[in-house]
Amino acid sequence: MATAVVDRPLFDVVRARRATSNFESQPVDEQDLKQILQAGLEAPSAYNLQPWRFVVVRDPEQRGRLRQAAFGQLKVEEAPVVIVALGDPEGWKSGDMEQMIAIGRERGMINDDVAETIRGNLNGFLGNPNGDVGGVDPGLSNWVNRQTMIAFTHMMLMAENLGYNTAPMEGFVESKVREVLEIPAHIRVVALLAIGRRKGDSKPYGGRFPMAQIVFDNVFGKGLKL
Repeated sequence: MATAVVDRPLFDVVRARRATSNFESQPVDEQDLKQILQAGLEAPSAYNLQPWRFVVVRDPEQRGRLRQAAFGQLKVEEAPVVIVALGDPEGWKSGDMEQMIAIGRERGMINDDVAETIRGNLNGFLGNPNGDVGGVDPGLSNWVNRQTMIAFTHMMLMAENLGYNTAPMEGFVESKVREVLEIPAHIRVVALLAIGRRKGDSKPYGGRFPMAQIVFDNVFGKGLKL
């Protein structure tokens, strides 16, 4: 049975979330899992290219193997679900761009002129990953990581909103994760998200830097008054 959710303001969900170190074995309801995944798929992405891919690891033995690729972190094996977030830097030129354009045409959002503009822009930006944009090398790996983390965060917050606990992880050996999950060599492993029910007490609130220290007004270093 899917989790009965009591609607909470989004800010309450965000502020109450804590990284979970240990999980009970209680499974995640399939309808809840589907909703968590769909929340990620609804995330925004540049040109709507959606360069993310996800591997859902539920098999206990597979989670055990994945744990060894994640520096032995127990929560990888304990959590009933681990979502492995991936970024595909080649998807845009191997079908995703044209599929996105076709979907846009069906919805009346893209015509021939817009389609050609999109193709030109993407070939100029993603087709030249060593180019310079605003003084920063965009890099396809950096680009897919940024896009994928937006979807990853959507999933994490949806899981928390459904009453589950989560543990986002970036501690792993990418080549080993790729081997365990049979991921093609060109696909980047971005992050892992363990989902389940917390075992033990919740972590205390670790605190955050004050807004005045890290948020600026129009230019870096100028205090924002709110």
